[in-house]
Amino acid sequence: MSAITFSENHEGSLISFEAGEPLVSLRDPQGEGLKWAYSLGAMPTKHVVVVGLGSGFHVAALADVDPNLTITVIENRDALLRVFWSQFPELENRVEVISLQNAQDIFKTAFFTEVVAEAPYILSFVDCWGQQSAFFTEVFAHLSGRSLESIKYHFEEFGINIKAAFLKNKDLMSLKDVFPAIESSEVAESKKEIFRVLNELVK
Repeated sequence: MSAITFSENHEGSLISFEAGEPLVSLRDPQGEGLKWAYSLGAMPTKHVVVVGLGSGFHVAALADVDPNLTITVIENRDALLRVFWSQFPELENRVEVISLQNAQDIFKTAFFTEVVAEAPYILSFVDCWGQQSAFFTEVFAHLSGRSLESIKYHFEEFGINIKAAFLKNKDLMSLKDVFPAIESSEVAESKKEIFRVLNELVK
C-alpha cells in the first residue's frame, strides 16, 4: 500500500496524502465536504454507510448537515484514523469506522449482516479513494448488493435464490443483470411483479 502522509493547509487543517496526492481539496476541504453533503439531499435512512474516509471532511460535513444521522465509514488505510479522530473529536459518538484490509472480509463481519437486514443508505466519496479505487469499488458493490458474491444475501429476504450460474461477474451489477435470474426463480408472482415494474422504470 502507498505511503500516507499529512500536511497542514493555509487554514491549519491537516490534509492527508497518498503517494503524494491529496485525498481532499487543499484549498477548501470543508467547502468540498459540505458541497458533497448538500448534493445528497435528505437521507432516506437514519443510518448511512460511507465508503472511504480520506481526510474525513466529507464525513464531518455530513454529520453537521444532519445531526440525527448515524454514520459508519469503511476504510482500509489505518494510518488515516488517528488524524481523523484528533481533528474531529466531536464525532466520536456519531461515527463508527470499520477497518478492512480485504474487501471480501466484509462478508465475515456482523456489520454486513446488519446492512442486509437494515438496508442503510450506502454512500461513496470517490475523491478520497486515491490509490484504493479498486478496493472501495468492490466494497461498495458488496454493501449495495451489486456484486456477484453479495446478491444472494440481499435477495434472501424476498425468498429468491439467485444462482451465480445465471449471472456474469461485473464491478457493479444492476437490476438488468439479475432480472433474468429473478424471472426464472420459483418466487411468488406477486414478488416477481415488483421487480418487473422496477425493471421497466430503469430502462
